[in-house]
Order: sequence, then structure tokens, then C-alpha cells
Amino acid sequence: MRITFTCVLLLFYLSSSAQTFVSDSSSSKAGKYLKENLAFKVGGAVSSFAHNGGIEAPVPGSKSLISWHAGLVMDMFRKKHYQTRVELSYITKGARETFGNDRIEIESVNKLQYIQLSILPLILKTNLGKVSPYIGLGGYYAQRVGIKSKWKPGAEWEDDAIAAGNLDKKNDVGYSVSVGVYVRKKSFAELRYDGGLNAVSSTSNIKNRTLTLSIAL
Repeated sequence: MRITFTCVLLLFYLSSSAQTFVSDSSSSKAGKYLKENLAFKVGGAVSSFAHNGGIEAPVPGSKSLISWHAGLVMDMFRKKHYQTRVELSYITKGARETFGNDRIEIESVNKLQYIQLSILPLILKTNLGKVSPYIGLGGYYAQRVGIKSKWKPGAEWEDDAIAAGNLDKKNDVGYSVSVGVYVRKKSFAELRYDGGLNAVSSTSNIKNRTLTLSIAL
């Protein structure tokens, strides 16, 4: 909880600092550029683990973890039908899984908290006016800042130190595919799939799979 609160405060500070800079430099080109291209993004996330390296997208259900994400986005090199975007965000990934056999069933929840840098170098848009649908391709690098693992061997949830120890890789690197719609240039709504390329465990081929729904203002 303390890590989450710290990350939210950091994002709020960066956003406030940027807005202050924009206000103080409204007459400068840099201030105008930030005002037109910097936005705050927030939304929900559904994540799961791929144990076999597949590209399956997580869906809300018993095997997926539902969480949230928030951050700052910066549009760059804006053209009529093309632009790029850089993002810095806080996001929780992981999975809710069930293991067992005919006699016993054990639930496990792993929450991996990251600070994530995403770059979408290719955003193609239709530019239909005030509303502009688009598709985006890119990648991300995420540094883990926290982990919470628990399991339910019986009626009560317990901390799972073994699972937390197995998920020992703190870096998550992967690709991103996005579809969305821009509204009045800067604001947008977006659905994105993030597929991890590296395993989050040194002993198992476990990779993050995340589906996010975002709005930016």
C-alpha cells in the first residue's frame, strides 16, 4: 500500500510540475508544446501469466488479475496521419490462478507493481477532424517496485513467500499493440495489449500478459 501511495504521489507531482511549467512559460514555445501534447492517463488493467510463452490476451475471470494504472503521456512528432508517443506510468500486473487436483484446490494471487516506460514510435491515425481513430505499435520497459503474493490453502488467505521468491526477475520488457481514438488532438481513449518477452522468473517460463483500457485528458 505504501508503494502504491508513493507512486501515485510521484505521478501527481510530475503532473503538477508540468502544469506549473506550462503556466510559467505560456509565452514560450516549450510551454505551448507541453500544453498541447502532455496529458494524464488513467484506466483499468486485466493481466495474467503465460506459462507457455503464448500470446493469449487476458480476459476478466478466475485466471486474471484486475487492477488499475495511471501516468503521464507525451505526444511527439505530430503529423496529419502519423505521430509518436512516450509514456511513464504506474501499473500492477500479475495473475489470479488455481492449482490442484480432484482432492484439493489452491488459489494463488500474485501482484507485481511496476514503473513502466512505454514508447509508441508508430501511431497511424485517420485524422477525421475532432475524432481520429488510430492504431499504434511499440514497446515498453518496466522496473518492478513491489510484489505481493498470497495463497489460499484453506479457508484463509496467507502470504506466499515461495511464490514471491520464484518471481525474482524485476525487469519486464515487451511489445505493445494499441487501438484507440483521439478526441480534439490530445485526449484519447485506448485499448492496448502488452506482451512480455522476458520471463519474470529465473526458474519458470512465466511472462506477463496485460490488457489495458485507458483514457487521457
